[in-house]
Amino acid sequence: MISDPRDNDLDVTNRTWLFCIAGVCLGAAVPALILGKAAMAPLFGFGVLCAGIGLIRSSERGADRARIWAGLTTPLAWAAYVFIGCLLLSAALSEHSGKALAIPVRVALTLGAGYLCFQLFLRSPLALALACKTVVATGIIALSIVVFSQYLPNASDALRGYLGLSTPFDAPRAYKMFASATICLLPIMIWGGRRLGSVWMGLGLAALPLTALVIYGNGEETSQSAISGVLGGSLLLVLVLIGLRLQSGQRRALIAGVVLLAMAVGAYILTHVPSPPVVEHQTPGLPLPDWHRQVIWGFTLDIFLNNPLLGVGPNTVNMVPGASEIVPGLNQEYIPAHPHNFVLEIASESGIVGLSALVTVLVILLKMLFQIAASGSSVANRSHPAAYAGIFLMGAFWTSSLSNFSIWSAWWLASFVLLISLPLAAARSRD
Repeated sequence: MISDPRDNDLDVTNRTWLFCIAGVCLGAAVPALILGKAAMAPLFGFGVLCAGIGLIRSSERGADRARIWAGLTTPLAWAAYVFIGCLLLSAALSEHSGKALAIPVRVALTLGAGYLCFQLFLRSPLALALACKTVVATGIIALSIVVFSQYLPNASDALRGYLGLSTPFDAPRAYKMFASATICLLPIMIWGGRRLGSVWMGLGLAALPLTALVIYGNGEETSQSAISGVLGGSLLLVLVLIGLRLQSGQRRALIAGVVLLAMAVGAYILTHVPSPPVVEHQTPGLPLPDWHRQVIWGFTLDIFLNNPLLGVGPNTVNMVPGASEIVPGLNQEYIPAHPHNFVLEIASESGIVGLSALVTVLVILLKMLFQIAASGSSVANRSHPAAYAGIFLMGAFWTSSLSNFSIWSAWWLASFVLLISLPLAAARSRD
């Protein structure tokens, strides 16, 4: 039976529409956090769904199917499998396995969604361009709304009253969560604007002062974790740029020095946090962060030291005995919800095994971006800005996570996975 060429044309058209819809939805997902965590889920979910259906249709050709499956056997993919396996083992052995088992499932689904995003942007230049345009445009709109609400509260309340919304509105406090997300958006918006050129470049650069204003929060709710994220992203990018100009031996020496310095700083912090139980009016051992955060870290470290191999199970550290007790003089629990530090959170909940597996994933991903940045071919040179954006994003996200949200927060992890897929796909498609 001879197939009708119009059927193939129709299939290509439908696939193109699916990719376009996916690109727009995924580009708007993180800026939608201005409306709250729930606003991100439908955009991210529907975008991934459209991407998956389109990729299934495109994989009907043998070559496309082989390329998609090949990506699931890379070193990065195997490292991710090991990490998920470590979480599963820790969860299965946990006293609260019912709650803990939800985390490896969530991580697996999030990473799988990120892989679909990566494959979408890798295979469809149109979807990549639409995602870049959408993230820049919606990002500028979201940042502008936050700045308007924070710095012109009277005008903001008047507008909200006209629209029938509640007033007065405490913008700095309401948008504090979004302020942390802006450090992840910033490198992608600047890179996306540069990639698109023309007016998009101007919009991407405009994100820089707007992000600074959002993070400052009009002096009322300055996001310290976002500031640390900016510093971490900048430092990692500077170290990479220095490493690119060194010989291999010098580069290994630089890496060793940075690792030793990080370990020394970490050891100093961990040896100066208070061991539980604390007493009222106890003197803090560190100038930063606040006393309650130090108490949380000290309690979490104690849990890790008592469960060093596989931890107590993902997302269950706040359920161990003593975690809900009130800290003397603070009227706060030892661990209200999570440790506010991804290293201590993963170490206490999945042990040194889970933490080592995650570090392996991050090292492989950073090495991929470094290799792209180090490539000297004329074609690969166009991928360098994408690699730099991904490197800054990695530094910003993981540094911020040292004192920020729970690493298991679905929206927080999904934001990183989605945003990193954009520059990584752009760099790989050109390499």
